[in-house]
Parts: sequence; structure tokens; C-alpha cells
Amino acid sequence: MKQKISCFLIDEMRDNRNQFFLALDLLQVTQACICFDNAAHALSYATRQPGKPDYIFLHTRRPAVDGIRQLEEIQQSPVLKDVPVIFYAPSFDPEDMTRMKFMGAADWMVKPSGVHALRDGLKLIFEAVGAKQAALPLPVAEVLPAGVLV
Repeated sequence: MKQKISCFLIDEMRDNRNQFFLALDLLQVTQACICFDNAAHALSYATRQPGKPDYIFLHTRRPAVDGIRQLEEIQQSPVLKDVPVIFYAPSFDPEDMTRMKFMGAADWMVKPSGVHALRDGLKLIFEAVGAKQAALPLPVAEVLPAGVLV
């Protein structure tokens, strides 16, 4: 895992955003966590700012309905399409989990009730998704020296 990470949190509930931010603060791993109440606001912000987040957490009460739609919006963005999206919800149906994975979600996390449990869950997510990202093959341009490419 990188020393300091940045993330977007998409969640319509202010209390959820505050608890999430506090859990990240307890982990002391974030450079920035920018919160939005929907994916459209996150996309608008991302197109106006340099750089992109390391992770996007997408909170939804109904993953199969509104979560998939928001994931599709994120994946259509040239800026955010490669950023791992982690679904974050009070519960998941196994079919929803399969559908989200098929649609391209990096992972999912059941929202715990306490801030310390949330902190511990976030730590596991960062380790798991970070390990998956590290295992991905590098593009040819990153493997070979620039002088070799023709």
C-alpha cells in the first residue's frame, strides 16, 4: 500500500461520510478523502481537477439498482475508469456481489456500525485491493525501456 492514499467517498448521508472520514483519520493513511453525495458530482469534480483518487468508495442502500448505475457512470469517465471502485453498503445479496464483480467493482464492504470496526474493515480493503492492483501486469511501455519501443 502507498504511504498516503486519496479517495472519493460517494454517499448521500452526511453522518455516513463523517464516520467514514473519522475511520480513515484513525488509520492515518489518507492524504485526502473527498466526499460527494452522488456519482455525478464526483465525475464533475474529477474532470475539473488534476490527478485522480486511488480508490472510490460507493455507498448504496440498493447495490443492484442504484449502485450498478453509478458504477457505470464512473467507468465511462476517462479520468476515473481505472480507479478501483469499492461498494460500501449495509448488506449485500450474493447475486448483487456477483453482478458488481462482473461489472468491474474492485471489491465490496459491509458497512459496520462502529467507527473502529469500519477502520479495521478499511485497512483490510486497502490491503486486499492494493495487492490485486500490484499483481496486475504492467503495460509494455512500463516494462521495456523507452529506447526499445518502435
